[in-house]
Amino acid sequence: MKKINWFFIILFFFILILFFNEKIVEKYFFYKISNWLEKKADFDEFRYNFPGSISVYGLKVRNKDTKFYKNTFKADKIFLNLDLNSYLFKKLVIINELKIENPEFYLEIIEKKIASNDNKEDKIESAFKDNIGIAEKINNEVPDKVWPKKVRDINFLILKSHIINGKAFIKISSIPNESKIKLSSFKFTNVGNDKKFQHYKSALEIMLFDIIGRVKDFDKRKILEKAYNL
Repeated sequence: MKKINWFFIILFFFILILFFNEKIVEKYFFYKISNWLEKKADFDEFRYNFPGSISVYGLKVRNKDTKFYKNTFKADKIFLNLDLNSYLFKKLVIINELKIENPEFYLEIIEKKIASNDNKEDKIESAFKDNIGIAEKINNEVPDKVWPKKVRDINFLILKSHIINGKAFIKISSIPNESKIKLSSFKFTNVGNDKKFQHYKSALEIMLFDIIGRVKDFDKRKILEKAYNL
């Protein structure tokens, strides 16, 4: 009986500290984002309203070892409404709503010319590397990263997501000019990393296709299609 009482007391204080202390929620939130993206993330302002509303202003996801852009992504405002019950007690974390306002995507592609010996004929081919970790993976057929097994494997599901007034900036090393593109607004439903629903990577691919489809420079689009095997 005492063990059960202590369990509920500890759980109560955990909830009290975690979900009423904005600073703790803020640090945990950005730790998870940086860990998931494997990039540093920072922001201008963070607001948390119990039980599950989070607003982030001026979010920036930094690039690593890149030549042209400081950021991979930035947005004026990101709003999340989290189902607190699912986060604490279930294996599927439910985000009721995700809204991203005025996002900017920065795509940087480095093209390298390499010599290859194909059927005993010397050829010059292109190899690509980008700042989002996709082009190199496609060109070199890099296998998916194997994550260590977790004690509690938690998946997530976003019921509704909106991406409004987006822009994309593209720089390719072999082409001097930068492309600035106004994107479509996007609405997705039931997106996550659970096999039962549309995977979030499919949503990202749709956005990438939209970016490439809006590039007017024929030479640049040709390189993008080759880099992403389209």
